[in-house]
Amino acid sequence: MEKHILENYINQNLSLNQISKKTGKSLTTVRYWTRKHNLRSKFITFKNKPIEEYDEFRFCYRCGKQVPTKEFYSRRGKPNSSPYCKICTNEQTISRQREIKFNMIKYKGGKCERCGYNKCKAALEFHHKDPSKKDFTIAHAKQRSFNEEMKRELDKCSLLCSNCHRELHEEINTRKYIKK
Repeated sequence: MEKHILENYINQNLSLNQISKKTGKSLTTVRYWTRKHNLRSKFITFKNKPIEEYDEFRFCYRCGKQVPTKEFYSRRGKPNSSPYCKICTNEQTISRQREIKFNMIKYKGGKCERCGYNKCKAALEFHHKDPSKKDFTIAHAKQRSFNEEMKRELDKCSLLCSNCHRELHEEINTRKYIKK
């Protein structure tokens, strides 16, 4: 494809997909020649839908502020395309993880099974009674939601405060050491 033809279409703010349809060439061909001529479309196509490239600042839909574009995570291969800024994304993730943990603690009774401690939810942990039957580690289940699969795994666990959990592991390790 000739450079001036591509430049003309790009200056008309056409996406590569639209240029492909107008010229009768495949999208791959249009991409190839755009790169070959060092041209850059103002749009990037994703699933045949044009996605506008971002300016220096973007609007975060969660906090409602104009934020520098570099403060957005990449998403689906498109740089800085997350709908929320990094701060809001991180806050949302932490909030979701806390809610899941609180639901798991509530499901297991809300207090340490050994000593009854229940003051600080962050100090409560899950201990697999039989590690060989563990399907996944509860602490690494951040991407999961509180569902039946999670409940089945929690049924294999004890809810312990961090002190009782350490004491239990010390007891287990001592028994292993004495047996040898």
